[in-house]
Amino acid sequence: MKRTKRRYRPIVLLALMWMLIGETGCDTGTADKASPDPGNAATSPAPSGASGVSGDTSGDSQTVATVGGQSITKQALVDQLLKNYGAQTLRVQMLRIAVELEAEAKGIEITDEEVDQELRRRIEGYDSEDQFYEQAREQLGMDKEEVREDTKYRLQLEQLAIAQVEVPDGDIDRYIEEHPEVFGPRIELQLAHIVVRSESDANEVLQLLENGADFAVLAESLSTDEFTAESGGDMGWIDADDPLTDSALLDAAVSLEVGQVTGPVQTASGYEVVKLAGRNVTAGMSEEAARREARRQLALDRAAPMADLEQLLLDKYGAKVMDEALQH
Repeated sequence: MKRTKRRYRPIVLLALMWMLIGETGCDTGTADKASPDPGNAATSPAPSGASGVSGDTSGDSQTVATVGGQSITKQALVDQLLKNYGAQTLRVQMLRIAVELEAEAKGIEITDEEVDQELRRRIEGYDSEDQFYEQAREQLGMDKEEVREDTKYRLQLEQLAIAQVEVPDGDIDRYIEEHPEVFGPRIELQLAHIVVRSESDANEVLQLLENGADFAVLAESLSTDEFTAESGGDMGWIDADDPLTDSALLDAAVSLEVGQVTGPVQTASGYEVVKLAGRNVTAGMSEEAARREARRQLALDRAAPMADLEQLLLDKYGAKVMDEALQH
């Protein structure tokens, strides 16, 4: 809901293409000579063969769709995928093999704990863990295990990028001091609101609530905020210092007890009645964890571009595309 990472698209297409190619009997070059699979679809060895565009045609005529009385065969689908995305997804596959080899050579090991920590960081941008994995499935075609393997790969690449970057202690100290929102305690508020046009309208809403009216029902019938009205005014979980939410609303809500309502609050949207539905306080990082994360961020800022590192690794491990149709 909150993030859609389009950069994963090649991984999804790669898995789809190899699956279809395997079933139609197409050959796929030298993929059978790949290094050990690090566990992601993007590095899984493809069926062995030669050219990637021809071969046993036993499955070529299988129809996968029809439109206007015309059939679309599985082979036609594979050919189109290869034409549009083959070069891009093949590069992803080669990169994953090269990164795995370099990580082994450098003695870089990514632990399950590190993967878990990175996933927790990424999940923070979503309403729940379930929503994060549901979006990965819907948008990226990746199940939970594939998300973990992809995360491990990205951490490997990151460690390779920053391995030789020096970050002085003084820079780390300043970074932590300048980013308290990252390293200090965090307060999240679960808010609901009813937005109306005037202060008198807001006071009428407060009176109705005092008389026992249901907040969600009033929000559905009275709120002018079309994005939240249908869900009973629910705004979801919001950081107490979220720069995208009106500060007047946050200032009013942060002092409430869970379940309490306040208003009228004048915002850019009008006059609001706000309810605090939940509060979550997350402890800040330990000093060790904070310094480790600060060094990581500073090192990434100072490291060579990832694209340069990727090309360096492909060159180092002799990456070569054998199929002329995939050499662009």
